[in-house]
Amino acid sequence: MILTDIQLECVRRFASPVRLEGLGKGLNVLAAPNEAGKSTLLMALRAALTLRHGSKAQPVKDMQPYGGGAPHIGVGFEWSGKPCWLEKRFMKGAFARLELGQERFDGDTAEEHLNALLELEKNGKSEATGLWNALLVRQGESFAAPILNNAGRSSIQNCLEQGVQEVTGIAAAGALLERVKARLGQLQTAATGRPTGRYKQLLDDQAQAAENLKHLHAKRTALEEDMVLLEQTRRMLREQENPERQKQEEQELHKLREERDRLRNLDAEEKAAQARKAAAVQQFQNIRDEEERRKEYRAECARLEQLIAASTQELAELAEHEKAANLRYQAAQAECQKAVQQHQVRRAVLHHVMQQREVQHMEAALLRQRENLKHVQESFAQIEQAQAAFDALPMDEAKIQRLRKAAQKVATLEQQLQAQATVLEMDLLPQAQQRVVLNGKACASGKSLLHAPAELQIEGIGRFIIAPSVGGDTVELQQALQTAQAALTDLLQQAGCLNVEDAEQQYEKRCLAERQLKEAKAVFAATVPNKKGANPDQVLLELRHDLAREEAAYTQKKQTLAQNLASQIGSVDECALNCLPEEAVQQEQEAAVAVERAREKERDTQQVFITAKAALDKANAAQQQQEAGLARVQRELALWQEREPDATLAQRKQLCQQEQDAAQAAVEHCEHARQKERPLAVVESGIQRREQAQKTDGETIARLREDIRERETRVRGAEGEGLDERIAEADRLQQRLNMEVAACTRDRSALVLLDQVLSKAEQEQTARYMGPLVKTMQPAFSALFPGAELEMDADFGVAALSRNQREDVVDLSDGTREQIAVLVRLGFAEMLHGRGVPAILVLDDALTFADPMRLERLFDVLAEAATRFQILIFTCHAQLFAPLRGRMLSLRPQESFTSPR
Repeated sequence: MILTDIQLECVRRFASPVRLEGLGKGLNVLAAPNEAGKSTLLMALRAALTLRHGSKAQPVKDMQPYGGGAPHIGVGFEWSGKPCWLEKRFMKGAFARLELGQERFDGDTAEEHLNALLELEKNGKSEATGLWNALLVRQGESFAAPILNNAGRSSIQNCLEQGVQEVTGIAAAGALLERVKARLGQLQTAATGRPTGRYKQLLDDQAQAAENLKHLHAKRTALEEDMVLLEQTRRMLREQENPERQKQEEQELHKLREERDRLRNLDAEEKAAQARKAAAVQQFQNIRDEEERRKEYRAECARLEQLIAASTQELAELAEHEKAANLRYQAAQAECQKAVQQHQVRRAVLHHVMQQREVQHMEAALLRQRENLKHVQESFAQIEQAQAAFDALPMDEAKIQRLRKAAQKVATLEQQLQAQATVLEMDLLPQAQQRVVLNGKACASGKSLLHAPAELQIEGIGRFIIAPSVGGDTVELQQALQTAQAALTDLLQQAGCLNVEDAEQQYEKRCLAERQLKEAKAVFAATVPNKKGANPDQVLLELRHDLAREEAAYTQKKQTLAQNLASQIGSVDECALNCLPEEAVQQEQEAAVAVERAREKERDTQQVFITAKAALDKANAAQQQQEAGLARVQRELALWQEREPDATLAQRKQLCQQEQDAAQAAVEHCEHARQKERPLAVVESGIQRREQAQKTDGETIARLREDIRERETRVRGAEGEGLDERIAEADRLQQRLNMEVAACTRDRSALVLLDQVLSKAEQEQTARYMGPLVKTMQPAFSALFPGAELEMDADFGVAALSRNQREDVVDLSDGTREQIAVLVRLGFAEMLHGRGVPAILVLDDALTFADPMRLERLFDVLAEAATRFQILIFTCHAQLFAPLRGRMLSLRPQESFTSPR
């Protein structure tokens, strides 16, 4: 099979028709950059070969362009020497057409013939699958081994069976294995091995029967428990209704109540004794506290009297000290005020000196400003002179350009007219010049250009008429020349120039005046650098205003300085006023230091005075507080003595001690009596428990009677249901189901064992009959991996390579696994080709991870295989695949989709 043409339209990025050109036998290489449409082209080829035209599945939707449309694909190929054409449209207006030589098929018939030709099998309603899914390798698929579906496996098996001698035996073993799998499939699922069918139903019935039997046994156990509990409940009811038991409980409750009353009376007596004792103890303690307090107050009176005597002498000393400190503080205040006044005078002098310095600076600045204004005025005068000279020359750039253009046009027309004029050239002797007349004028030697008929007279010879050929072009040129000359004359008159040379001289003078004007403005801008870009008139006006403002400020400053001198300084000597600013600053600083020293002295004396006054005030306050405390303590003692003298207090203390001893004896008597009795809480708990028991006995009796009725009802109901007979029947059902499940389990185990044995035998037999596949693939593998032997698995994939030692494919590098996967696909194509089935191999962006040496070997393998069937390689690495030397393909846009007729 040789692909000769691929066209597609409305497939992803190709909204307009495009064709793959250059297809032919052998190696075909499409080298194009990323996003050029290589993967889209392979997608379209796979869709045309494997997808049904009426499908609306997701793969078909994925082909639609971004703006919408119906994908349209055409594939031209040769098969058995016949030109063939396959064309499909999907989605809107879907159709399929297959032309095999002179035969044509449409619709579903075309799909069936295509599947038969390519050995594809239907996989649902939308797609057909086969070995072609492994031969059209999309981007990224080359790294993994080809995944074969049932149709692909069947194609390889058909290829292998042609060279196997024991095909019949293999087929019989395969048929037996299929029957075993089918029989096993009736007992368990193929994917998970879980029970299914009748086996699952038997297991469910067995579980249901076991659950039912368990339920019946549970009911019988519950019945037995009900009968036992019924007897226990009846016995409890008899005990609860016994009159002797009730009478005995009433007697015990009466005894406990009497004991509780006795304990309560004893507890009340003990609490009264403890209260009497506590009152006596508290009263005795209060009397002792009163005695201690009177003793402390008498000691406090003595202490305060001593303190008052000592503080009186201290107050006299502090008063003398406070008076002396006050006199020193007043003297320091006077000195500080004098220093402050002197400092104010020195500061006024410093201010005056600094103002004088500022006035001098303003005077110097005014001088500089006047000088600068003079320079600016001179620069401005130069600008005015240059501007007047520039304005007097009206010939500007636009006018000279128009004159130059008009003069150039006149010269061009004159040259064109001279080229068409008749040339009259004469060389006359000196004595003959007056004898030759041209158009009534003496003719001189040289050339003359004749544009119109002319009359030439030669004395003594005759008259000659020279009529030059005047065509339509000459007349038009003459008219155009007259118009151009008139326009040039008009422009010269407007410019006030005699000719073009005069205009050029005027323009040069204007350019010179313009340069002088720019130079004058540059000088002016340099004179006033802070006014760049401003109007000179405005700048000059601003400078004059600034000068006037500064002069007024200077005058005002001098007047203010004179007024301040008269008002603030007054009688200061003239020498101090005319001193230098540095001297004035030093004098002011010295005066400030003197002020600071005076203030420091004032603060120190003030602090001493404040401290002395505070000490005096504190001593006065302390003495007053001591005197007040002494009076208060004496008053409190007098009140206590008046209320209760010391003798009465001592007598009351003795009576309290006697009451305390009597109360202690009563408490000890009660505690001794209590030790012989039970605790009151225990007795009360016993009474409460018995009273609660009497209250709940009626409820217990009613509950027991209701429980007896319920259990008797359940027992009678269970005896009427025939529970034993139902248990026996359920037991027989479970035994029968157990036997059937055991039989199915034995069948399942035997079938599983048989399936394992037959599968292992099939794998061994498959390994023997896959020899042709290994034989087909071995040359390519030997070329790429010298000395390597293949080991194939039952899924027609390469399991390992043997090179000195066995290496599993899964342990090899990504690049090596990709090369092995490509060689496997190449072997599949070889087998299809050898069996006479259409076969090609398409690789999209593969083999980019191979090293240069191995890639060169791969190129040799591909080139050798391409002598038997067609190979297409799509890549974005043009330089990498340049040594492959295949047919170079290209994608070309076309106006419309064209199919062979």
